[in-house]
Amino acid sequence: MSRKKRREQSQEPSPAAELPAWLKRPELGLFLLALALRLLHLWLYRGDFWAWTPLLDDNIFVSWRDLIAREGFLARSLGVFNLNPGYPYFLAALGRLFGHGLLAPVLLQHLLGALVPPLLYRVGRELFDERVGLVAGLLAALYGPAVFYESRLLGESFIYLLNAGFLFLLCRGAAEAPEFRSTLAGILLGLSAVFRPTALALAPLAALWILSTTRVRGSARSWLCVALFALGVWLPMLPVQLRNRAVDPASGWGLTTASGGVNLFLGNNPEADGLNKAPSFVRYGPGQQYQDFKEEAERRAGRTLSAREVSAFWTGRVREWFRVRPDLAWGLVLRKAELFWNHREPPDNFFPSLFERFTKLGPVPLVGWGLVAPLGLWGLLASVGWLSGRWLLHGYALAYFGLVTGFYVLSRYRFPAAAALIPLAAFGLVRLRDLCVQRRLARAFGMTLLLVPCVLLSRLPLIGEEDAASAHYSMGVIYANQGWKEKAVEEYRASLAADPGFSSSWLNLGLLLHELGRGPEAAAALESAARTETDPARRARIASAAAGLRGREPRDAGFTGDRGRAEAPSGKRP
Repeated sequence: MSRKKRREQSQEPSPAAELPAWLKRPELGLFLLALALRLLHLWLYRGDFWAWTPLLDDNIFVSWRDLIAREGFLARSLGVFNLNPGYPYFLAALGRLFGHGLLAPVLLQHLLGALVPPLLYRVGRELFDERVGLVAGLLAALYGPAVFYESRLLGESFIYLLNAGFLFLLCRGAAEAPEFRSTLAGILLGLSAVFRPTALALAPLAALWILSTTRVRGSARSWLCVALFALGVWLPMLPVQLRNRAVDPASGWGLTTASGGVNLFLGNNPEADGLNKAPSFVRYGPGQQYQDFKEEAERRAGRTLSAREVSAFWTGRVREWFRVRPDLAWGLVLRKAELFWNHREPPDNFFPSLFERFTKLGPVPLVGWGLVAPLGLWGLLASVGWLSGRWLLHGYALAYFGLVTGFYVLSRYRFPAAAALIPLAAFGLVRLRDLCVQRRLARAFGMTLLLVPCVLLSRLPLIGEEDAASAHYSMGVIYANQGWKEKAVEEYRASLAADPGFSSSWLNLGLLLHELGRGPEAAAALESAARTETDPARRARIASAAAGLRGREPRDAGFTGDRGRAEAPSGKRP
């Protein structure tokens, strides 16, 4: 036997025939296991206030759902979408069938989420072998962040499911009916893009994969599959594009949202920290930030700008920053690259303590990113020798890595990367086991050494503890949304005790005190808000409102605060 042949045989995973017959088709078992864990999670937290309370962006999507239900599909009052439109439309459609309670969407999300483990099992089996698929399916069934996002009103679980289905269809695309599978893979990716347009970065990867796996069937057929894939991607996006053009003809035929440039600038500017820190001219919270970006862009440009022009303006500022200060810009990109792999969940639309709490089954922790990320990176590096014909997972994982480091790092932004990292982690574990069983100890030791830097990278102390002022502010927003005004007042005061310069807490405190009929206290809070406000126009409006409460001049009746539109505590507050 030739040396090359022996080397190839030594690299191949062990055959699936070693497994018992009942383990060779375990899709149903993985689905039932995943569903049982999710229903147990639902039962354990059935009476928990935080499990059934829309938090921050959740609450925004709920309010959009209500507007869509009242105004119909166009919902013109929402304007061109800045946040992702797919999930509010899902909530509105579900609400027509089952009402607007939280149980129906959470149950459906758990049911659909239980499909991911069988899909990742099939991905692992197709690209490696049966045992890799089985380990991938078990890891996916136990993956805590998936259970958490399925229990929130954010839509992240749909992106995860759709991307897993997209990967499975591409793995099987060349085996049978490649035209049908390519079209369906495109439709799934297009649906994922309706939930978040960044999924479109996977389209070139998919086109290359389709070409490479179908070329044996003829060049013309390969290109037909790519064309059908592209059509599939576009079809789910078309209704939202038509809707945006009907609401604002100047929006053009862009993506489903008009905030790409804004989000790019959020993660790439001199004040950015790689997480979700907003620039100083932006108020604290997504409900205001897009309006603030629009106003600032128009102030700098000296004219009124459309949503598309606002996005292009901030994209231009990013390019300028990279040109003028490449050292700072690329240094920030490196920091984001490190944050992507970090074991701690980057701040998002939840309190880190709540994320930790709801990624457990009672006291028992589920599998987390802190395990999947280093093992997935390890598997990615260890499987370089298998890249020929099996590079789909590598490309997918690196695409999400590039996306997140190109924008900024949030827990939910990196969450879909687990669809590739989980099978890669499974490969690493199976491969190490094989080397140990075969007593190839030198290779096993080398592979173990490769794991060390992956773990160390994930454990860098990059993400700090919750910022007390931000945490209490966000609690105040949540309580105010529930109508618990006195509790909200207590939280805003606690926020200000931690940071007396937190303008948003002063502002919301003043508005709540006014609603409670405590005029002098409200006026004092608004005066403090004006003193800590950095924007001159908003400072003048807040001061006018405070003066009106003291009876010195008419209060600005159009003045509103920030309640219901806050970000979660970040540990690094703007």
